[in-house]
Amino acid sequence: MKNGKIDFLSVGEFVEECTESTIYLIDVDSHNHREMNFRVYDVLSGIFELWIDAAPRRHYDVMDVLVSGGNIAIISDYFMKEKELRASLELSENLIFKSYQLDKIEKFITWGGKRVITSRSIAPFVSVERYIMRGGEICLWKN
Repeated sequence: MKNGKIDFLSVGEFVEECTESTIYLIDVDSHNHREMNFRVYDVLSGIFELWIDAAPRRHYDVMDVLVSGGNIAIISDYFMKEKELRASLELSENLIFKSYQLDKIEKFITWGGKRVITSRSIAPFVSVERYIMRGGEICLWKN
């Protein structure tokens, strides 16, 4: 999502065309400018299950994503410091940790994390629910 549009479509056009029930939404505006698209999350939340990657930097950002309509908040070791990761886990279990570093994933799991997005090369070594990117989509890893 960028500038209030999803895949270059207005929210209404996207809703009409989308046949999926779960949406992995990368909020490019939030990644670049730190302005989350709360209005869009709210509109989509009644229609789709939303996995929102809005580059949260603090646990308060995670709460904002979840309260504004996200079913799952995607958190990343790139944007969040360890203290904030731990605080985010105390707020909710509705998190997925996006990381490509096994040592950071293992820490996340020891703190109580239950789901991760990682690479094909790391996924076999992770003991919780794992997802990988395949063809631009998030896919559940199956051994």
